Amino acid sequence: GGGGAFAGMWKVVSHQGLGRITIIKIINSTFVAATFALSSTSTADKYGLEPHHMGYLSTSNSLISLFVQSFAVATVAKRLGEERCLQLGIAVAILQCLIEANTHSIYIYVALMPFRVMSSNVITQMFEILFTDMIPPEEGAAALGSLGLLKSIARVSGPLYGGLLVGYVQPHMGLNSRAFVEAGHNVVILLMLLACFPLHAPKAKLKKE
Repeated sequence: GGGGAFAGMWKVVSHQGLGRITIIKIINSTFVAATFALSSTSTADKYGLEPHHMGYLSTSNSLISLFVQSFAVATVAKRLGEERCLQLGIAVAILQCLIEANTHSIYIYVALMPFRVMSSNVITQMFEILFTDMIPPEEGAAALGSLGLLKSIARVSGPLYGGLLVGYVQPHMGLNSRAFVEAGHNVVILLMLLACFPLHAPKAKLKKE
């Protein structure tokens, strides 16, 4: 029942290596869900874009994402290792957000698109790789089930936090609020990753209750 599900979730987050990457991953998921509340209209409003312009940008994002997933992510991860690759992806995201927050040029926004898509893909994929790599083989189903429960919590808490951001941050920062908030979120995640580096630990079994 519910008690068993939460007991399983606690086993995952209290596990040495797996627990740290799980907690950071869920906080990141909460942040990402929260920024959707800020980004729904800010890009179109800031640059004066029509719906069909947003459609073109969305198509371009998808094409860039396909290229990045096919070639760039694997190459960078192989050279740097997953943890350093994740840290680099977040650092690029912070820089891109700060540049975006300080410009009103649609040309700079478009020029930043490859970096935005690449950092987003790198962050998502490296979190998944690190999480699955640290799951003890015999505990795979339990750990993935617990992650699903934690993601559900993030999907609920993220929009609630996003609502607070819309109410308190957006009136002060206006159309740049999403970029500044996203940069701040990424700084928090990067500091957590650096504090826990290296995340890799021996694949000890999850403790039985």
